[in-house]
Amino acid sequence: MAIFYGVLGGILYALMQTDFQTYLHPELKFIYVFLLFQTYLTFNLANLGSKNNGEKFIPFQMLTLSIRFILSVVFIGYFAYIHTPNMVLFASNFFVLYLCCTNFEIFGLLRNLRRF
Repeated sequence: MAIFYGVLGGILYALMQTDFQTYLHPELKFIYVFLLFQTYLTFNLANLGSKNNGEKFIPFQMLTLSIRFILSVVFIGYFAYIHTPNMVLFASNFFVLYLCCTNFEIFGLLRNLRRF
């Protein structure tokens, strides 16, 4: 996961230095750090579910997906509440990064579910 987020951070940094900067919200750094924290939190919860031969793996995985969704709604709601300029661009950048990160985790989840 560290490699994935390192590569993603490098790509975002490179995009911030080019003409694509007009398509990126100035608060993109907060989005990236939030998704990094969210992944760390959900990864640790999923590891708790993997203990005891994966006895509670699926309930813990569903819990992590629920937590991820709720935290994301609260995050977007907070930035909407403080009247972030260009909120449509902010939300679109958030969901693109959210889908990239979630897609990466879903592939890992599918790999782990094959064992059950």
